Amino acid sequence: MRRGVMVWVAVAMAGCMPVERQQQGVEYTITSPYPPGHVLAIAPAMNQSGNRDFDVLVVSDTLYGELQQVQNLTALPLNKTLAAMQRLKIRAIDSPAAAQKIAAELGADGLIVPAVTAYDPYNPPVVGMTLQLYSTPTAKGSGSPEVQVSAVFNGSNQSVLRELRDFAAGRTQADSALEDRKFLMDADEYMRFVCHAMVRRLMEVQRGRLSDR
Repeated sequence: MRRGVMVWVAVAMAGCMPVERQQQGVEYTITSPYPPGHVLAIAPAMNQSGNRDFDVLVVSDTLYGELQQVQNLTALPLNKTLAAMQRLKIRAIDSPAAAQKIAAELGADGLIVPAVTAYDPYNPPVVGMTLQLYSTPTAKGSGSPEVQVSAVFNGSNQSVLRELRDFAAGRTQADSALEDRKFLMDADEYMRFVCHAMVRRLMEVQRGRLSDR
């Protein structure tokens, strides 16, 4: 009888003790719509925002980091693209032909050309971005982007905040006092969220295109 009382007390005390929520959130993954072995490269980002408070090369590096998370896809880093541009004596990617030439030089299946179209780092932050995907030249190549996705991520928009919470769930501890607010107050973290969201959109659009063929 005494042992039963002790067990009951132990259970009761355990029920009253605070539970440490240290388990990381589950980060959803992005799957490539391409067959295995598909290779995409990243170009230096263009600044079309009118704001000079960010580094376009850092944006491309961040985008590369998120593209690396795509399952069954090989991503080439920015430094390889810059080296190819130097070999080809291309100073800026200002035409589809230039983008396709660089992709071919890299032996990649395509080149992603990013552009930041809006930038305000102050809470609530606003970042606009466009991604254009140029595939290597083919007999059927048109010279226009194979895929283009654009979006503006306003930190005061409820749909953006929901998407940000999903993103933050896999990258912060569940009991963090900042949680998703961390990504609203840190310009670099918010840019990482934007790059992730844009990569996901690009893969979704391309998946739809490929499934219609």
